[in-house]
Amino acid sequence: MSDPEPREDSAEAGRTPPLHSATLPCENCREETAHRILRFAPTTRAHPRSLSGTARCRKCGWTHRFTVASPSLIELSVVVSRGPSSEHRRIEVPSLERVEVGGSLPGSEEPLLVQKIDARSGHSVSSARPEEVATVWATRDVGAIVPVSVVEGATTWTDRLVLPRESRLTIGDPILVRGHRVRIVALRARGRTWRLSADGFSADEVERVYARRTETPPAGRRPWRMGRGIPRVRASSTSTSPRSRSGPGTRRARRSPRERTADGGAAIHRVSPR
Repeated sequence: MSDPEPREDSAEAGRTPPLHSATLPCENCREETAHRILRFAPTTRAHPRSLSGTARCRKCGWTHRFTVASPSLIELSVVVSRGPSSEHRRIEVPSLERVEVGGSLPGSEEPLLVQKIDARSGHSVSSARPEEVATVWATRDVGAIVPVSVVEGATTWTDRLVLPRESRLTIGDPILVRGHRVRIVALRARGRTWRLSADGFSADEVERVYARRTETPPAGRRPWRMGRGIPRVRASSTSTSPRSRSGPGTRRARRSPRERTADGGAAIHRVSPR
């Protein structure tokens, strides 16, 4: 049997009361469904962390009372590394959350990335509940650091990009690396290399980006120069040797072929006059 639907009181006459919603268990639907909160009951000293009131199920329309206990907070010892220096903090983490290496530290106002977890047992673990943690080692979460390999003809140079973790990288998209506009041609993610134009992943999943330069002129074996190169040695670009009008080269005196004698291995053939 459901409780009678309470009257929705407003703070002032003629003004619509604010609407609140939450996901609560419904005994009529026998599952957790979306509810509209009709009224909140005042908190008591005996249960300062509990929240109660009256709500209506949006699925079946059943109105009932509810009581929800808010999770308790556990204070953790956190060491935040900032390059050569470190800072020690005490951060309250909800008891229902789980601390994992490589994930964000829950409860922290500043985005922190968990690097190491020392459990109370004296061992380092990859994940643990807050009550099992002795010390958390973390760094400031600057985003996803993605290595990039840029191919320019016969040479390849590498760099790193710092991107938001939720940003998406797709094959065929242009990116800016060291001031150069390059195009993504392949992505290394999930243990394999992806090359189709429709393939794309979040920056947090990408292990390496392969790209080619798209600027004009296209990449070659040597760096491109817009101006004409100046020779290092002036003598290589100018010549003081005289040249003929018919073609390049140095003038040389024309000589008749030497007569070959028998001593040289060939006979001299003379034509006798008639």
